[in-house]
Amino acid sequence: MKKVWFIIPCILTLIFMSCDSRTSKKDRLEKAIIQFNKNIKSNNATNYYPESYTEIKTDSIISNTFHVNIKNYSSMDRGIFMNTSTKQLKKTSQFHRTFESDILVSIADKVIYNSHISAANFSRLNSDKFWTNATLEHVWVNEELSSTKTLSLGISFINPKDETYKLYEIRIDQLGNERLTLIEDHS
Repeated sequence: MKKVWFIIPCILTLIFMSCDSRTSKKDRLEKAIIQFNKNIKSNNATNYYPESYTEIKTDSIISNTFHVNIKNYSSMDRGIFMNTSTKQLKKTSQFHRTFESDILVSIADKVIYNSHISAANFSRLNSDKFWTNATLEHVWVNEELSSTKTLSLGISFINPKDETYKLYEIRIDQLGNERLTLIEDHS
């Protein structure tokens, strides 16, 4: 009986010594995944079209009367969200930059018309769904419709998400009065 009392503590000691808090394969795998996710850096990329600042200046004299300065440029602080794509661990968001234009018209060095054109300005005139994601595409002098008495400017807006557009004409007389007309509406 003395041997039994001696064997029982030895067995209990062996049992407690074998419980050294080793982790199972499942626990080690979970711990490795958590550590990996902490160490991995997020690979988020943002692409803009156009990639950098874009500016086009036009300086024209129409019918020896109107001197027109047009500056079309991309806005670096605003863009239209297009889509998001994910490949492996890299998430890419794509944006289309918005464009704006400054127009200055003068006759004999006297400024008769000075305006800033953007989709935000035009959206106030019309609550159409088109304007939610619209941007100015381009402003240009329409030489064929201009004369010594009136200047014709073409203005195009696009909605890159819906692939729709609107085309306007602004007619400016020698006093600087403007008349806006919608020419085409593909929205």
